[in-house]
Amino acid sequence: MKALFIGGSGYLGKELMNRLGYDETAYLSRNKIADNGYSKFDWIEGDITKLEDVQSIVKGYDEILYLAGTDSNNESELFEINVKGIKNVSAAIKKIDKNQRLIYFSSINVHYGQNEFLRSKRTGEDNASLIKNHLILRMSFAFGGKEDKFVRMIKEILGKGVRTFPEGGPICPVHVNDLAATIKSSAAITGAIDVNSTDMINFVNCMNIVARKEKFPEVTAKSGFFSRNLGEKISESGFLDPIMLHRLTLNYYRETSSVKRFIKEPIKFEDYVNSGYLP
Repeated sequence: MKALFIGGSGYLGKELMNRLGYDETAYLSRNKIADNGYSKFDWIEGDITKLEDVQSIVKGYDEILYLAGTDSNNESELFEINVKGIKNVSAAIKKIDKNQRLIYFSSINVHYGQNEFLRSKRTGEDNASLIKNHLILRMSFAFGGKEDKFVRMIKEILGKGVRTFPEGGPICPVHVNDLAATIKSSAAITGAIDVNSTDMINFVNCMNIVARKEKFPEVTAKSGFFSRNLGEKISESGFLDPIMLHRLTLNYYRETSSVKRFIKEPIKFEDYVNSGYLP
């Protein structure tokens, strides 16, 4: 099977290209991955916001994985990547009409989270669902691998001296190995699935797991009125933008998660950190 990763030069793209084991793999990105370990994958330079680029590229692939995305707080950037890009890809696949499979990476809370990131992902899902053979992955936060974006964010926050943080719901993060295994096990599924672990920890718990490992002072959770004021201070200080702060305090647990269905023993975040961030 030939697979095209759109946004493959990002954290998740790089981790999944190495784990999913397609017969042939290419990634579409504005930038080539500098790491020589990825030279075995074909780089296609292109711009997903240009329909003519997309149509000529996607036709040669059986499976297209749309991982392009941005955590930007800029609404125009969110629209370009999370809305216009997937709209172009879906239009190209429909025009080709060869039953290509589209896998779209979305987010849990997409239907009720009130921020521009989640609203743009919701519109992205609408476009992805126009393809008959589609799979929408509604994900919690992912961790693990060579360039662990989640742990890196935690270390940056701790390093900036954040010692109190708003208490939030369980974010149930999922290891990239479990994410890859879930994708493989969902080959016959059409529609949307939830992808979260059963690890009932919130973001403050995650911060403290890393803090203990890295010898930082632990973080105290604040709730209610104190939580709202604290959130504003964290955003105003530039530690986190308001959209990411909001995302980190939502509830990501879903009883229907396909990780629970397909993975017997999902990797726990604490075990991963305590093992020295392995595997």
